[in-house]
Amino acid sequence: MKRLHPQFKETVKTEKVQWIGTLTPSGLTNTYVISVSYELGVSPRVSVISPELQSRAEGQRIPHTYKGDYPCLYFPWNKEWTPNKLIALTIIPWASLWLYYYEVWLATGVWLGGGIEHDQSEDLKE
Repeated sequence: MKRLHPQFKETVKTEKVQWIGTLTPSGLTNTYVISVSYELGVSPRVSVISPELQSRAEGQRIPHTYKGDYPCLYFPWNKEWTPNKLIALTIIPWASLWLYYYEVWLATGVWLGGGIEHDQSEDLKE
């Protein structure tokens, strides 16, 4: 992570690591501060710290999010991410791409990022 994404700073506690850093998906988008938490045996969780994610209209859900507006970067049950894959090479680029599609959705109302629809009340777990 330090080599590929030096803007991320890590905190390690026993079997859990958290990285906080910035992502700018494109030259036309906001810069986001995100947190990536990973605990052994659990799927990584990405949180957008700032700017806060917004909906297009009151009561409208943000597409491809889990309960609590955590971005849905991949479908865990399809094993698109497994513990033998580096977070720096998967989760970070996927988060940047998700943020790009989020900004397109904010501007147009159309989610262009594909993905599998799921109930927002679902929580990320594995």
